[in-house]
Amino acid sequence: DSGGLIVRTQMPFNAEPPLEKLVESWITPESAFFVRSHGTAPKLNESTFSLSVEGLVDRPLKFTIAELKSKFSATSTTATLTCAGNRRSEFSKIKKVGGVQWDAGAIGNAEWGGVRLSEVLKAVGVQSGAKHVWFESQDEVTEKGNTFPFGGSIPLEKAMADTPTAPGCLLATTMNGAPLTVDHGFPLRTIVPGYIGARSVKWLSKIVVSR
Repeated sequence: DSGGLIVRTQMPFNAEPPLEKLVESWITPESAFFVRSHGTAPKLNESTFSLSVEGLVDRPLKFTIAELKSKFSATSTTATLTCAGNRRSEFSKIKKVGGVQWDAGAIGNAEWGGVRLSEVLKAVGVQSGAKHVWFESQDEVTEKGNTFPFGGSIPLEKAMADTPTAPGCLLATTMNGAPLTVDHGFPLRTIVPGYIGARSVKWLSKIVVSR
């Protein structure tokens, strides 16, 4: 069930809202928020889910969702996500461009709630020489006969770049005040304000601090 979204690919599921629905509200409701998937959406159980934080850290740790909520302060931020391929279909009118053929609806603005990644990294102790933070998802991408988890990375400086109004990166469990849906990354995803949507990795299961 597409829920009124325009389906661009069924497997993996990628869909966008009609533009008239997208512009009805400054805060995009979940029902009108585009869905970008690179693999099959995993069905995860919050009670058995854990997030691993490892790499160049003093204390590699695993956190359940309950532990993240109890050990770190809750915060929220309003942030816009957009797929880097938004409006790709316009280019394809001139010359076919590979990828999901988005119109202009692969963009949305929501209030995201969770904990600051910077606080989690401080808790595990980032070692000297660390420069990047990479995120691994629990979805599986198949490409050219190989299967691997989707992921992305950000500079360590971005991860720690909190301001009074926005985190450098948020480990989010809610969207517009409600728990994340499966299509939007339940039970945990990253939100990286100011970066392309691909860095806001859904179904986050592993964080690795790296050179």
